[in-house]
Amino acid sequence: MPGEVTLAHQVGKDFMPVTGGSQVAYVLIEAKPTELMAQVRMPLNFALVLDHSGSMKGAKLKNVKEAVKMVIDRLEPTDYISVVIFDDTCQVIIPSMPARDPVGMKAAIDRIRDAGGTTMSLGMIQGLNELRRWNIPNAINRMILLTDGVTYGDSDRCRQLARDARAAGISIYPLGIGQDWDENLLDTIGEMSGGMPAEFIRNPSDAMTVFEQQFQSAVAVAIRNATLTLRLPAGVTPKKAVKVLPIISDFGPSVLSDRQVILQLGDLEKDSAQSVLVELMIDPRPAGLFRIGQAELTYDVPIANLVGEGIRDDIKVTFTTDPNEAAQVNPLVMNFAEKANAHRLVTRVLDEYKRTGKATTRLAPNVTRVLDQETQAALEQINQGQQISQDQVKSIGNKTRKLTQRLDDLV
Repeated sequence: MPGEVTLAHQVGKDFMPVTGGSQVAYVLIEAKPTELMAQVRMPLNFALVLDHSGSMKGAKLKNVKEAVKMVIDRLEPTDYISVVIFDDTCQVIIPSMPARDPVGMKAAIDRIRDAGGTTMSLGMIQGLNELRRWNIPNAINRMILLTDGVTYGDSDRCRQLARDARAAGISIYPLGIGQDWDENLLDTIGEMSGGMPAEFIRNPSDAMTVFEQQFQSAVAVAIRNATLTLRLPAGVTPKKAVKVLPIISDFGPSVLSDRQVILQLGDLEKDSAQSVLVELMIDPRPAGLFRIGQAELTYDVPIANLVGEGIRDDIKVTFTTDPNEAAQVNPLVMNFAEKANAHRLVTRVLDEYKRTGKATTRLAPNVTRVLDQETQAALEQINQGQQISQDQVKSIGNKTRKLTQRLDDLV
């Protein structure tokens, strides 16, 4: 049935000048569930896979345990949960079951103690086994994977398990607590599985907030398997595609072809948009109104047994000889473009720094001005040949991908 999702767009310039050369155009495309989906609440199938190695001792483990108990209290009896702990071995603390015994489950969490080293793949294997234990109709199958350290000798196995998870319809949402975990590996695990890049728990006291956000994200899912396809006419070529909401994430060149862009958006959450910024190169056009693309969103609504529903949106611009019209820009679209560019360049600096201990890329003032003072100061240290802490490296990466969540400077 129609009406489950809205699909809308804005362009950087509604009026483009008539010129003799090709021009760049930015298109911001937004997909969002409508109010018809407001009451949708699909059952959750959660596996919490938790590092309890010796380095988790003290405030980290204490706060994580309290956060897990909070999640247990928030679950409905129709939800399923399992809890797996790992060090250099693995143990199932709560086998997958309906969340009908919160008192007993929380008592089991209280008994967790720190011990051992870190072999993350063992926890992932058992977490996937628990998530597969039941066939739960319409469930949100999600693994929350938390660690504070670097896994020992099994990184490739972890990546393969992320691929296996995606094939099984299971998304992994990694959490890194403290400053000693491998952000490249955790980001890859999240993205390969169809989940999200790693969330940074900078201080143990932040664990409760981050676990609450993870729970709310899962509860809010209303639309599944959303795919955005942008079809282009002759003379319009895609150059880049970047997710800008809820976080900034570059889709990479593999999604681009001569005449279309295909973007896997996955789950859509109630009251939350997924927005994509596409950069196009448009060949010269005479004055007049032209369609530069057609966006189509296909999606599933499991709660209504709907598969492959679709909605389309034509994208048009006017080519004009009026310089006043041609000078008008959409500040929101250009703000997103500016922040996506800042994220790309800061990521390049961090990658250089992590590889070599220094960076040759220099950021222009129009890039640094969208960054907060802490990030600017840390990047300046790198530019001066100084070292920064692992805490700062992780904080910069985490905050930069969230630049578009700052509404104060979005018009």
